[in-house]
Amino acid sequence: MKKILVVLMLLVVAINFTGCGKQTETAPQEQTKTVRFDSNPQGADVFVDNQSIRQTPTEYKLSIGTHNILIRKDGFEYYYETLNVSNDKKGQEVVVELKKELLRFGETIRFIEPIIRFPEEGLSYSSIYLNYVDEVSGYTVLDSFDIVFPAEKKIHFDTESTGEKNAGGEDVRKFAQKVTFDEIGEYKVMHNGEIVTPSVGGGVEYKFEVLYKAKILNGTTLGSLSGNHKDDNTVLLPIGESLNLKLLLTDANGNIARNKSIGLKDLKTDNNGIVSIKVETDVTNESPFVVYGDVVCWTCEYTTFDINGNLVKSCFMEPDSKGNLVKFVPPGIPKKINIIKENGHIYVPFDCSGLSLRDLGFQGNVNLLFVHPMNPSIIYTNSSVSKDGGKTFENFSGGLSFQPIAIDPRHPEVVYGWIPQADSSSVIHGLVKSKDYGMHFTKILDLKVVMSIVVDPENSNKIYVTTNDAILRTTNGGKSWETFFTCSAIPWINPHNTNVILTTGCNFAGTKDGGKTWDNLNFFKDRPREWNEPVAFAFDPVNPDVVYGITYSHIFKSEDNGSSWAMPTSRYFFDLWGIAIDQTNPGKIYLGCTDGVLVSEDSGKTFVTLTNPSSDMGRDFATCLSVESKGTVYAVLDGIPFKMSEIGNWLPLNSRFIQSGPEWKIINGVFCVDVKTVAGKREDNESSELNSQTAVMDINDDNITFYRLYYVGP
Repeated sequence: MKKILVVLMLLVVAINFTGCGKQTETAPQEQTKTVRFDSNPQGADVFVDNQSIRQTPTEYKLSIGTHNILIRKDGFEYYYETLNVSNDKKGQEVVVELKKELLRFGETIRFIEPIIRFPEEGLSYSSIYLNYVDEVSGYTVLDSFDIVFPAEKKIHFDTESTGEKNAGGEDVRKFAQKVTFDEIGEYKVMHNGEIVTPSVGGGVEYKFEVLYKAKILNGTTLGSLSGNHKDDNTVLLPIGESLNLKLLLTDANGNIARNKSIGLKDLKTDNNGIVSIKVETDVTNESPFVVYGDVVCWTCEYTTFDINGNLVKSCFMEPDSKGNLVKFVPPGIPKKINIIKENGHIYVPFDCSGLSLRDLGFQGNVNLLFVHPMNPSIIYTNSSVSKDGGKTFENFSGGLSFQPIAIDPRHPEVVYGWIPQADSSSVIHGLVKSKDYGMHFTKILDLKVVMSIVVDPENSNKIYVTTNDAILRTTNGGKSWETFFTCSAIPWINPHNTNVILTTGCNFAGTKDGGKTWDNLNFFKDRPREWNEPVAFAFDPVNPDVVYGITYSHIFKSEDNGSSWAMPTSRYFFDLWGIAIDQTNPGKIYLGCTDGVLVSEDSGKTFVTLTNPSSDMGRDFATCLSVESKGTVYAVLDGIPFKMSEIGNWLPLNSRFIQSGPEWKIINGVFCVDVKTVAGKREDNESSELNSQTAVMDINDDNITFYRLYYVGP
């Protein structure tokens, strides 16, 4: 299959529950600092946390905390840095001297002008159109090569030394020669009668296509919605629909290709230079995919409301129980929403579309969340603490951020974390402890790897630490340690009887005598291992024998502390990642999955959706979803902590955790966003790239449509 690189520069806005009205709160200013980026030579692309921002020299506002920086420029080595943006008034900058790299090791040839990229399979993308005439230049390790035209005509290139060598010690040579590309079809780069391939790795054949230049005449293009003209040749096609795409074809000089074969099947243009190509969505194939030349089609999931807020249509894709992709309408999408027009803005609830917060451009920096069981006004994240129920937060000492992290269930002021040796921002490393809400830390054990920390609910001196090969336990507050379990499992302790412990991770096992003896457990004794890999557990707050467990796809219930299991529902869930039980109502169970946050009022027999999808796979499952002692629900969605209000709406716990994203407001107790900002720049980064990499909006006089760009790799 072919691969194609599409650079998306989109700004997208987020959307939530039904019902908006009078404005009550605006989005406060997030904690940021302006960082200067520069390079020699300038004009290098800057990426922050895998998001393209601008080219050097530039300044950009970053949230306080750690960011991954990449600076790259063709012909130079990539520069990587982990940048800790400090919460002070000192200026920060990333200024780099890029090291020249004409040709990477293993790369046989690189065309600089015109640009030709060679994928792993199929023909490459090239910027060459029929009758293009210009100098072809670049670098190679070959002393000579030929460009072979579709009709077997050859253009021979002799190369000369640059005096440089690649990382493998090979001489890097240069070439430049004027070429007229006057044939439609496949061109090959040949050397000694064979197609050129990389000197290391192989697999890629250096060949490319020369076709007509195409202009899209119908359909919805990505560029028309994003405002980025680089995307003018990308057409959007909703799932399940087809389009007779009309293209106007010209050569490189602008001459219309009248009544010409276009080099695709047996298609020809008409007398006006127009050709019609039928484009259909097939969810089993790639998306995006090449239609013709540099014309690309993105398959889109979508939701459309009319201007009065009535749901017109919605279509998404999801694997069924057999893993096959099927079309569906997300259950959380309402039939009607309130759309508020106010001072030129258009506000809608943040989760009405079926798109996740991350799809819509929001970014957060929270991985873990703990609400203290004895004092729910104490809330910990992986890097901060609140003592007033989330109204304000204070960063840990030195700006430390932990994963993993644990709190002492009996002492709200005590918190544990692990600092890896590679963290140069800290003067101490290993397993650490704070007795003052994270304001000061001391080392209690030197460990190279820690995957989990769990404090016994009844005995603060008993702590379990999962390393890369075992569970360690201390019974005296860290003075001495012993091996508790001989693989890197995560322990789940029954708060009613702390001798009852279940494990996830390397082994599904259980003990009822504090680890003296262990039993291997199974949800299904006659099913393969993938049916018996628990993700998380939740213990019933009333019945000491009842525990619920989840795999990535199903929920199970045990009434004997894990010895036997049954499914309260046969429903197949998509990528479950968390489970929590209402401490005031044991029959009320919450699940977190990529379909959103779900709730059951009947001990897991049936579930309804409470909020939009989440992309939180891979986080610490136990600490992304929790219910505090009074029944209030908290969830970390795409790095942003949310709290369910008394009237059942999800609200950001604190605006400081929203690092970036579209403009938003709390209106009548509902988290709403301005859909008009989807197509515009944020005021604090006026020339920055658009927020979302996966979504775009179409707003017109009749409808508001949310498109999610559906990616299917080869």
